[in-house]
Amino acid sequence: MGEVYILENSEAKRVKVGMTGIGGVLNRLNDVSDMWRARKVTCQVCGGRLMNVGGLVPRHPKWGKGCPGGNALPLETDVTLAQSHRGRLIASMSQLSGIEKNSARRMVNTLAKRITKFRYYRPAIGQWEYGVVYFTKGTGEVEKLSHKILGGHLDKLAPFGEVFSCSVSEATNAVEKALGQLGLEKSALKATNWKSYFVVRQKWVNTNYGRMD
Repeated sequence: MGEVYILENSEAKRVKVGMTGIGGVLNRLNDVSDMWRARKVTCQVCGGRLMNVGGLVPRHPKWGKGCPGGNALPLETDVTLAQSHRGRLIASMSQLSGIEKNSARRMVNTLAKRITKFRYYRPAIGQWEYGVVYFTKGTGEVEKLSHKILGGHLDKLAPFGEVFSCSVSEATNAVEKALGQLGLEKSALKATNWKSYFVVRQKWVNTNYGRMD
């Protein structure tokens, strides 16, 4: 049980549909805003999201040692390091076998997708705001089906996933359609703004977890 949320960026004409635990939508909103405005950036090598330090990705561990993407430009700014790392992986694959080769192949494909996405990255516009939140069971299934319904609106070049080029109304219809198909529409609770969010959240908690006041 948790929350299926819709965040809105009216200037960019985008929405984000995702899921989180009870009370987690504010953290998700802050995280999305940080990534959108490049306060949190993407490592060219491992794809990790880290706070922007003077225009660079800070040093960070990965795979049990320091990631070579640390203290370098992020993917939002440059893809050169990602391209060279991908090239080295391709060159090393002839010497690998089994699990190591499969792992390298997956990373090569992942890097190709990241490079394509960020090669045409442009500074983001607008800001993310609260849209709608549904408190429901089966959040994973609801999210997955909502994404499928909205599939034709997916923004494949957004700097992170689950972003759709549609209105809050269209996203709301998709989530409610998913709830209906999963038989969850009667048990779900809906909060359309921050003020109602805290009231509805408490009602959901009291109903499903027992009173906690």
